[in-house]
Amino acid sequence: MRSEIGKLTLDETFEKRDDINQKVVETIKKETAEWGISLLRYEVRDIEPPNQILNSMTLQAEAERSKRAEILTSEGTRQADINIAEASRQAKILEAEGHQQKQ
Repeated sequence: MRSEIGKLTLDETFEKRDDINQKVVETIKKETAEWGISLLRYEVRDIEPPNQILNSMTLQAEAERSKRAEILTSEGTRQADINIAEASRQAKILEAEGHQQKQ
């Protein structure tokens, strides 16, 4: 199991649990076939990374949420600026049309 998990990132380990299980079964079957042992199933049920990794994952998730919030805020500000500029442009157009009608 260690050899299979060692090939993957932590995220891949969570995502590919079924693949890991299958590879472990195949490996053990090959190694124990001559002993008359047959492994039918192997299951990784719970993966508990060390606290340091859990803390890093938490910080990464917080950074990602903060990044998304910053992006949404900047997009909102940009759209507000566009709306204000468009309103100003429309006001100038209407004002110019009003001056033309007076003449």
